[in-house]
Amino acid sequence: MAEYNSDEERFAAVINFFKDYKTIILSSLAIIFISLISIISFQSYKETRNSDAATIYDSWLTALESNNESAREIFDELQDTFSGTGYAQLAIMINGSNLARQGNLSEALENFRLLLDDTSGYFGNNVLNSVAKINIARIELSNKNFTNVLKVLDSFASNSEHPMVYEIKGDALVGLKKEELAMEQYELAIENARNESQKSILNIKINSIEL
Repeated sequence: MAEYNSDEERFAAVINFFKDYKTIILSSLAIIFISLISIISFQSYKETRNSDAATIYDSWLTALESNNESAREIFDELQDTFSGTGYAQLAIMINGSNLARQGNLSEALENFRLLLDDTSGYFGNNVLNSVAKINIARIELSNKNFTNVLKVLDSFASNSEHPMVYEIKGDALVGLKKEELAMEQYELAIENARNESQKSILNIKINSIEL
């Protein structure tokens, strides 16, 4: 370790160090500065975008509740301009649910598949992603696409499934004539069921299986 006999020597050493590493130091400071500016700018952009998306989302809900013909146009604007925001994703979920209730399963399925894509990935929304999977599975089940049901539900963690997931899997397995596997799913659903009425329905399904 270098020793200095005076303040002048220490100051000279600092100056020499800066001269030797000036390019590296300035480059590092520039990178830090640019990174900070980028982060601040992105956060500001994100907040503004979410605020604008919220305004359009509220307008869409109002139009939807009053059966206004502009609802579809506002929905499309929300998806085209603010795709990927939580408000756009919530709108897709609501729209898909409404279409399913109206019996338009084809368009409902398209909506929930879009929701699944938008909410997947590291920065996705796990709750809405799960909602999308369950609704896709229910529609595929009603369409008797039993293999598709199992495929879309396969990604759920086996130790954290909602009883509805087990039940839908069981229904799909019954459709595939795999009664023993279906029984296992129904039993898991009963273990995780939170009310007696749900357990009663599951027991009826188990009793109806002819092994």
